[in-house]
Amino acid sequence: MNELMLDTANLEELEYGLSMWPVSGVTSNPSILKKEGNIDVYERLKMIRCLCTNGRSLHIQVVSSSTEDIIKEAKTIASIIGHDTYIKIPVSENGLPAIKALAKEGVNVTATGIYTTMQGILAVLAGAKYVAIYYNRMEDNCTDADRVIEQIRSFIDESGSDARILAASFKNVAEIVSAFASGAHSATVSYALIKKALSLPSIDSAVDAFKEDFEAIHGEGETMDTIANQ
Repeated sequence: MNELMLDTANLEELEYGLSMWPVSGVTSNPSILKKEGNIDVYERLKMIRCLCTNGRSLHIQVVSSSTEDIIKEAKTIASIIGHDTYIKIPVSENGLPAIKALAKEGVNVTATGIYTTMQGILAVLAGAKYVAIYYNRMEDNCTDADRVIEQIRSFIDESGSDARILAASFKNVAEIVSAFASGAHSATVSYALIKKALSLPSIDSAVDAFKEDFEAIHGEGETMDTIANQ
């Protein structure tokens, strides 16, 4: 099953998006939290956790750099926010051993900061539940993001792993569509990009035209509901 997640820590965006759109999870990182100003980070994350009802996942990133500190921080996050939280850990020289150790202990890990197929393969082998691909950043670095997604998806499918590709870092709607078409299981998207996808002028003009045609026959303000109750 494919998934759409919201990449934000803004409560207003989350309250609307989680109630109105088919969203199955929320992702965050230090840069996203910084946008919210001078907040108590753990209090905000607890509030987001409360909004993630109906089995929605929450993904929170560590900021430590050494393997030992990453493991310690991951366990602290899980103990405060909930052990069903997904801990985002970069696939780096120090991050990979932490992913392996935490996954072995049953911690949900979202491997992040992935720019290459090899990083994705290593994350899957280490036991990550999600493998987060930085789509637009890869494109900016002249890396074929679609090809990387295809290769990692092929490895996951052939190895029988239950890891899921989580495409992230999008600048436009076309990139989201391409990521899914290339084999991503999930995509985490900003609130603004989802709104943009639903706000095309052509959509509004088509809806307005249908409404005008219906009212031309049945009268101004009439709908399928009102005429059924006349």
